[in-house]
Amino acid sequence: MILSNEELYKKKYDYKTLQSNIYVVSLLDILKSQKLTSEFCVKYILNKDFQLSKEEEKINIETIKKYQPHLSDIDILNAHLICKKNKRIDSVEDFESYMNKNL
Repeated sequence: MILSNEELYKKKYDYKTLQSNIYVVSLLDILKSQKLTSEFCVKYILNKDFQLSKEEEKINIETIKKYQPHLSDIDILNAHLICKKNKRIDSVEDFESYMNKNL
Protein backbone atom coordinates (compact mmCIF):
# COMPACT_ATOMS: atom_id res chain seq x y z
CA MET A 1 0.00 0.00 0.00
CA ILE A 2 1.47 3.31 -1.07
CA LEU A 3 0.39 6.28 1.03
CA SER A 4 0.10 9.95 0.30
CA ASN A 5 0.72 12.78 2.73
CA GLU A 6 -3.00 13.56 2.72
CA GLU A 7 -3.93 10.01 3.71
CA LEU A 8 -1.77 10.29 6.82
CA TYR A 9 -4.19 12.87 8.22
CA LYS A 10 -7.26 10.71 7.60
CA LYS A 11 -6.23 7.51 9.34
CA LYS A 12 -3.72 6.09 11.80
CA TYR A 13 -1.31 3.58 10.26
CA ASP A 14 0.75 0.81 11.80
CA TYR A 15 4.52 1.19 11.97
CA LYS A 16 5.18 -1.37 9.26
CA THR A 17 3.07 0.63 6.79
CA LEU A 18 4.77 3.86 7.82
CA GLN A 19 8.18 2.24 7.48
CA SER A 20 7.40 0.89 4.01
CA ASN A 21 6.34 4.39 2.93
CA ILE A 22 9.19 6.26 4.61
CA TYR A 23 10.51 7.60 1.29
CA VAL A 24 7.06 8.33 -0.14
CA VAL A 25 5.58 10.62 2.49
CA SER A 26 7.00 13.55 4.38
CA LEU A 27 8.59 12.78 7.74
CA LEU A 28 7.07 15.98 9.04
CA ASP A 29 3.60 14.85 7.96
CA ILE A 30 4.15 11.51 9.70
CA LEU A 31 5.21 13.39 12.80
CA LYS A 32 2.20 15.72 12.70
CA SER A 33 -0.48 13.14 11.90
CA GLN A 34 0.46 9.84 13.55
CA LYS A 35 0.99 8.84 17.17
CA LEU A 36 4.57 7.61 17.27
CA THR A 37 6.83 5.83 19.69
CA SER A 38 10.17 7.25 20.75
CA GLU A 39 11.84 4.30 19.03
CA PHE A 40 10.13 5.09 15.71
CA CYS A 41 11.15 8.73 16.02
CA VAL A 42 14.78 7.81 16.64
CA LYS A 43 14.95 5.12 13.96
CA TYR A 44 13.22 7.11 11.22
CA ILE A 45 12.27 10.72 11.97
CA LEU A 46 15.64 11.78 13.42
CA ASN A 47 17.68 9.52 11.16
CA LYS A 48 19.56 11.60 8.56
CA ASP A 49 19.32 8.69 6.10
CA PHE A 50 15.58 9.31 5.76
CA GLN A 51 15.60 13.11 5.78
CA LEU A 52 15.37 13.95 2.09
CA SER A 53 14.36 17.61 2.18
CA LYS A 54 15.62 20.77 3.87
CA GLU A 55 12.40 20.83 5.90
CA GLU A 56 13.03 17.29 7.17
CA GLU A 57 16.66 18.09 8.00
CA LYS A 58 15.41 20.74 10.44
CA ILE A 59 13.50 18.18 12.53
CA ASN A 60 14.96 17.86 16.01
CA ILE A 61 13.89 16.70 19.45
CA GLU A 62 11.96 19.92 20.06
CA THR A 63 10.00 19.38 16.83
CA ILE A 64 9.20 15.83 17.91
CA LYS A 65 8.00 16.97 21.33
CA LYS A 66 5.84 19.66 19.73
CA TYR A 67 3.91 17.12 17.62
CA GLN A 68 4.29 14.10 19.91
CA PRO A 69 3.64 15.64 23.35
CA HIS A 70 3.34 12.20 24.96
CA LEU A 71 7.10 11.73 24.41
CA SER A 72 9.61 13.23 26.80
CA ASP A 73 13.30 14.02 26.43
CA ILE A 74 14.03 10.93 28.53
CA ASP A 75 11.89 8.70 26.28
CA ILE A 76 13.74 9.89 23.19
CA LEU A 77 17.16 9.68 24.81
CA ASN A 78 16.48 6.15 26.09
CA ALA A 79 15.29 5.04 22.66
CA HIS A 80 18.42 6.49 21.10
CA LEU A 81 20.69 4.74 23.60
CA ILE A 82 18.90 1.40 23.17
CA CYS A 83 18.99 1.60 19.38
CA LYS A 84 22.64 2.63 19.38
CA LYS A 85 23.60 -0.07 21.89
CA ASN A 86 21.79 -2.76 19.90
CA LYS A 87 23.01 -1.28 16.62
CA ARG A 88 19.37 -1.19 15.56
CA ILE A 89 19.14 2.14 13.83
CA ASP A 90 17.10 0.79 10.96
CA SER A 91 18.41 0.96 7.49
CA VAL A 92 15.59 0.55 5.08
CA GLU A 93 17.18 -0.10 1.73
CA ASP A 94 18.69 2.94 0.12
CA PHE A 95 16.41 5.33 -1.71
CA GLU A 96 17.48 4.32 -5.23
CA SER A 97 16.86 0.60 -4.59
CA TYR A 98 13.55 1.42 -2.93
CA MET A 99 12.37 3.51 -5.88
CA ASN A 100 13.48 0.96 -8.48
CA LYS A 101 11.56 -1.76 -6.68
CA ASN A 102 8.43 0.31 -6.07
CA LEU A 103 8.00 2.06 -9.39
